Amino acid sequence: MSENALRVLGTASHVARLLGGDDAVHSLYGPEGSHVYHFLTRYDEADAEAMLRVADGKSGTLLELACGSGRLTFPFLERGFDAVGLDASPDMLKLFAERLEEEKEDGQDYTGRVSTVEGDMVRFELGRRFDFVTLGANAVSYLDAEQRVSLFASVQAHLNPEGRFLMTVIEFPGIEQRETPFETLVVIPTGADADIPMLLTLLDYVDPQELLRSSNFLAQRVADGKVVDSKIFTALSRVLPPALLRQELEVAGLKVVAQHEVVSEFQIQASFAIVPKIYLLEASL
Repeated sequence: MSENALRVLGTASHVARLLGGDDAVHSLYGPEGSHVYHFLTRYDEADAEAMLRVADGKSGTLLELACGSGRLTFPFLERGFDAVGLDASPDMLKLFAERLEEEKEDGQDYTGRVSTVEGDMVRFELGRRFDFVTLGANAVSYLDAEQRVSLFASVQAHLNPEGRFLMTVIEFPGIEQRETPFETLVVIPTGADADIPMLLTLLDYVDPQELLRSSNFLAQRVADGKVVDSKIFTALSRVLPPALLRQELEVAGLKVVAQHEVVSEFQIQASFAIVPKIYLLEASL
């Protein structure tokens, strides 16, 4: 949704005007927003755990699409996989590289078993196939119908004959019965000793008529006990029913073999007016 990436909806749009308009709004995956996203998601491992249960003790090769800072890649590396991470954001890939330099809990050095590619998950050609291709964090919701067709075709071309494509999606049960938008507000403070101390306020807006979700984080940076900077980091996505995605996968020649419910302890999820459900779609050739 690149043309609408910085379109802010709901209360966050009013906050943006208060802070000076467009100059206060930035991509959640840009130079500064990537650090916010990394902070929020690094330890939310529910979908990674669900994917590893599907892998069920296997090892092999992994391609993580929209890999970000490697939230899914690193758990697979810990299980002995060789991996490639692909992402369109150089800022997220920089964080990935920094994580590779960190000391690992298992004491291993992954640098010889993992590489990254700056590229578009909609259309890519890596010249090889993988045992597992993953797409987490509901990232498919950023794509329109034509882009999803291209994504699924690229996945099919990169999947081993016995391989699996694992994709997480979010469903808002009963959203089709709602006529008015609903919004979630959650405050998430970092620790005072964090690398970038800040007060984060999630302003998450869902429009059931347009089937759009505007996820906005008001980041108020703190120094010496005072707010010294305020920005909104935003991402606009579609609300896509899992049934629609299952149908699109089948049309693309990928057989959906299972749909697993993912249980997340991430507290933001419990605060929505409609509690979202997270599913892992498992597909094969």
